[in-house]
Amino acid sequence: MGWAPLVVAPADIAWDEEGKNRLLSESGEFTGIYRTGELVDAVAFGPERTAQLVQGMSAAAPTGSPLRMITGLLPGVNLVSGWEKQAASVADGVISRHDPVDAIYAQGPPAAPLLLALELSKKHALPVLFDLVAPLETPSASGSRQSDAAQIEERILTSGHTIITPTRALKEYFLKKYFGKATHDDISIIPDFCEEAFAPKASGKHFSAGSPRVTVLMEHASGKELKLFFSALGRYMKLAGSFSLLPSVQVLGGDDREITKYTRKNIPDASVSVVRRLSGEDELESIRQCDLFGVVAGREGHAPFTVPERAVDALCMRKPLFFVGPEGPAARLAVDAGGFWAPLEDVEGVAQVLGSAFESIRNSPEKFSGGGMPEKLSASQSLNDLSKTLAYLLPI
Repeated sequence: MGWAPLVVAPADIAWDEEGKNRLLSESGEFTGIYRTGELVDAVAFGPERTAQLVQGMSAAAPTGSPLRMITGLLPGVNLVSGWEKQAASVADGVISRHDPVDAIYAQGPPAAPLLLALELSKKHALPVLFDLVAPLETPSASGSRQSDAAQIEERILTSGHTIITPTRALKEYFLKKYFGKATHDDISIIPDFCEEAFAPKASGKHFSAGSPRVTVLMEHASGKELKLFFSALGRYMKLAGSFSLLPSVQVLGGDDREITKYTRKNIPDASVSVVRRLSGEDELESIRQCDLFGVVAGREGHAPFTVPERAVDALCMRKPLFFVGPEGPAARLAVDAGGFWAPLEDVEGVAQVLGSAFESIRNSPEKFSGGGMPEKLSASQSLNDLSKTLAYLLPI
């Protein structure tokens, strides 16, 4: 429709020397991406802090860290907020150089981009499209204290600007919470969609009968919740009673020390690897290679309101799916797609879900079609809905 995005983003990450040289040579005027901090060397930075950065989590700069080379960042300063402090001046510069800018888009949580959008909107008299992907009133997600997060959330919902959410559950949560202050017309639903073209219905993929490959995504699971899940997995393995059917498990995210402790205790003979969430493409490749994909969601996260994007990608690849966590959109998506769901606190139920999931891929892996969900998750429909929403904001 002829609109061009100008993106204000955190500092970029160089994974190797070649990437470092390439990124240093690129400018915002060329890419349309304007960075608020200097380039981070992933090798010097360390894999743990790089993972925290990629996931938008806070990370402190210890004394002697390579982080001290980043302009204005001192030991003990929050990593993410350190770069967000530069975002206001960077965004102001972008708006000044590219006048006229027609609108501002901001996604949150965290809260900082949303507050910056309100500030820029007032200063430059621009409409805002707020993309709320979860409630803000959760300290770990918003990057703010709970009392501050509640005030910020109310400011956004009652600002009069356009708001979109990824699920009906999240829209209904906001409407109920701000009854009389926000209406149905104030919030539109733009669901997540397939990152790549979905697989054909009959993949004919070879299934390695001796060792099913399982990829499990950990979403905000606490140590106690990790213990419950691996206890259930261990219970299923004992009930299965066949050494030849031990799965090869790859865990995306989570505390690797806690996971290692519970896997050694509950499934000592299984092959388990823990991978930090660093690269989206690596995560997608992990899903492509697995026979079964699962999500374990903790109660401190946003499972009651949202669907993890990797669960959508797995369905688009027609991978059998199980979800372990609170009832909500992700649980419904798994069941509607012909997959499996159980609440995390029901260890016996989780063990049964795992048994059903393994049984399904062992007996007829090629028959999983996703219950028609992949077609419903096509990018064209979501982008069409988004274009209609943007049309109210931007000149055509």
